[in-house]
Amino acid sequence: DGGRAMRLFMEEVNTFTGKHRDNEAMQPYTKPLRDGVKALEASTMWLVQNGMANPDNAGAASTDFMHLMGLVALGYMWGLMAEKSLEALKEGANGKTSFHENKLATARFYFQRVMPEAGAHLARIQSGADSLMAMDAEAF
Repeated sequence: DGGRAMRLFMEEVNTFTGKHRDNEAMQPYTKPLRDGVKALEASTMWLVQNGMANPDNAGAASTDFMHLMGLVALGYMWGLMAEKSLEALKEGANGKTSFHENKLATARFYFQRVMPEAGAHLARIQSGADSLMAMDAEAF
């Protein structure tokens, strides 16, 4: 379907981050998520351009693309949880202040320590298949 599902997913995440563009409290969550989506978009475009021309490129990128997609999808979930926890804290948290503060701390950890892996996955995807395919099959 020409990547329709991927486009819809990235559009949904971009809509979420765009909604919070001016929300200072959400910046620790949405800025890294935007960076992750940019890496996913760049990876998708690279695969469209290079995977068809050389199927080895698609195979070489597959694991990193899967991990990158997972990082962004989970990041989106953490962004949604951060949004809800910030709203709950603003409304008084109904005795669950600690719960929501811990959610936000975990989300910050994810975006500071895990989401930056998106850049490494993008770099590996864009490196292509040459180094993977350099040896003859008989060498194995």
